[in-house]
Amino acid sequence: MPKGGAEGAPDTVLKGHPQAITPNIERFAKQGVPFSHAICASPSCGPSRPALFTGIAPSRSGNISNDSGKRPWRFYAGSETVTIPKLFSQNGWDSIGIAKNFHRGDGPEFDTYIPPFKTPKKLKKVGINLNSSAIWDIADMPVSEMGDYKAASAAIKTIKSRKGPLFLSAGIYRPHVPWIVPQAYFDLYPPETLKLSERRVEDLDDLPERLKLVAGLEAKFGKGYHEKLVKKGYDKQFVRAYLASVTFADEQVGRILDAWYASPFAETGYVVLWSDHGYMLGEKNAWSKIKPWYDSSHSNFMIAGPGLPKGTICGKAVSLLDLYPTLVELLDLPKPPQALDGNSLVPLLKDPDAKWDRPVRMTSQMDGVFFESILSNDFRMTRLATGETELYKLADDPHEFTNLAGDPEYAPVIEQLEKHLSFSYPEIPADGWMEAEEIPAQTSADYRLRGNCHYSLEDTEASGGRLVCALLYAGPGSYVEFVIDLPTPGTYRLEGTLAMSGTCSVLVDDVRNDAAQADAGYPMKRICTLKPSKKLTDVSIGEIHFDQPGLKIIRFATEKKQEVKLDRLRLLKEASALAPKKPGK
Repeated sequence: MPKGGAEGAPDTVLKGHPQAITPNIERFAKQGVPFSHAICASPSCGPSRPALFTGIAPSRSGNISNDSGKRPWRFYAGSETVTIPKLFSQNGWDSIGIAKNFHRGDGPEFDTYIPPFKTPKKLKKVGINLNSSAIWDIADMPVSEMGDYKAASAAIKTIKSRKGPLFLSAGIYRPHVPWIVPQAYFDLYPPETLKLSERRVEDLDDLPERLKLVAGLEAKFGKGYHEKLVKKGYDKQFVRAYLASVTFADEQVGRILDAWYASPFAETGYVVLWSDHGYMLGEKNAWSKIKPWYDSSHSNFMIAGPGLPKGTICGKAVSLLDLYPTLVELLDLPKPPQALDGNSLVPLLKDPDAKWDRPVRMTSQMDGVFFESILSNDFRMTRLATGETELYKLADDPHEFTNLAGDPEYAPVIEQLEKHLSFSYPEIPADGWMEAEEIPAQTSADYRLRGNCHYSLEDTEASGGRLVCALLYAGPGSYVEFVIDLPTPGTYRLEGTLAMSGTCSVLVDDVRNDAAQADAGYPMKRICTLKPSKKLTDVSIGEIHFDQPGLKIIRFATEKKQEVKLDRLRLLKEASALAPKKPGK
């Protein structure tokens, strides 16, 4: 059973870039069932790949962004979790992993693991090295010297030399940056005929300000990144280099498929092709990944094998999280010890047109903005931790130009989709105490302050058995903040149970439709500065007055690198604020 994943590879089967040359992926699509409406569990490789291999959603594990990589994926998955390759090897299969699969930490999961092959640094030095997500050049070497070519060759050798039950997982790195492939692949995309993605000048006008911030990815690229690319003509160069890398990756996929279908495994084995997320090439003025939009979340996902329909595209909403339970049912394997968050797709593999209404969820955080997207068969909705919402009807608006969230006609659609979110705003009980892990939270990542993360953590000392741990490692100003829905205005006493190694300032504000509010320097009302406490300690934070009900931010900001643990928060309305004022007071 070969499997593979390449980052965001577009193809004409999935209606990606119209000029993408992917004959091998298209050929494979005719061998099985392509899922044209599939999204990843999180739109970046760090959380997406472990989610697929463990079957655990990022919303449950806490592994929601590449910044979560301060802890290995196994930390989030738990020591008892059995991954897909482990489950196969435990049941008599020979599991072999080649190159990029888990995004680090691959070795222990396979019976045999062959790490990625390095590509010699032989460049024509005609390209651009703008930043870590924008590097292209021409490889001055035969294609056989490329690392992905060698990985594909290792997969071919494995297929030809093995007998018996085989689980083979081969990762093709391209079209991940840097976009460096031999000249022949660039020649397939002449600059004079190259098309850019469809764009509209007013495309961002109907978005909340925080979503505009996510589009620009200022935390990584700085302000005005898209405009600078267009002005210098880099946008067209990047699209060309990306497509050249896609075609190179497609060729390696084809080599593996040729070996597989020429082997005895073809008669009884299944093949899965998947990409860990999508990629944006200027749509909504956005570049790279880690975005809520369909171009960033849409994934290649195809399954072929004995007894399955051939070439019938399934247009139902599915997730890469669905792969694990699908394999368990398809191959009659025992269930792993951990709960699986996906759905078995065997009913759709038997009948791609079967009735299916199971919206799927994607979770991520970028630019200090936590968001979740819910994809149904007809709509895609995004909700931020701070409440902002967008909605698109994909059948009518595949490029997501028109945000329907403000249209009363679609309020029932949003009401249905929001039931599939992993977060909501807890009611404030009579005693005011709320468990921190039940309150929507996000960590800072404004420009030059990337690298913070937070997650829910089991802790026997915590009141509910869990707490929120924030790794504020990016520098002064780094913060974790909680969003609370306040039902009534008034004066409240704020308390908390927390532990931290250094001092921490507490600030509050109403949630505003202002992208700058995600910045560490945004002016908020300072309540107090808390002293260090190594153990979870009940602390009185101070008094807050809110003039209006609605969503409020409570921010804990640090002046130095530290870990902050928050067990619970308390908002208790002061009795004095409810009493009538005396004359003259």
